[in-house]
Amino acid sequence: MKKRFQFKCWNCPRTYTLFREITDEQELIVACPYCTAEGVVKLDPFRKKKPISLVRGEQTAEASLGDELQLPDILPTQKRE
Repeated sequence: MKKRFQFKCWNCPRTYTLFREITDEQELIVACPYCTAEGVVKLDPFRKKKPISLVRGEQTAEASLGDELQLPDILPTQKRE
């Protein structure tokens, strides 16, 4: 499902919004509509483990359901290499 995200351009200090679908990819490639510079958004720093608690009899254990993205309001971009 596509969602509107805010991005901060690495080249010019402007903030812009785009509709993007975030998948299991580790990077997004976006182009600034103001200066046309391509930027990369690395999602790894925003990926957190999502733990759950399992209760079985007398013992409690924690297991991981996988990763969950905890994205900031404005996603910073970096220069594309």
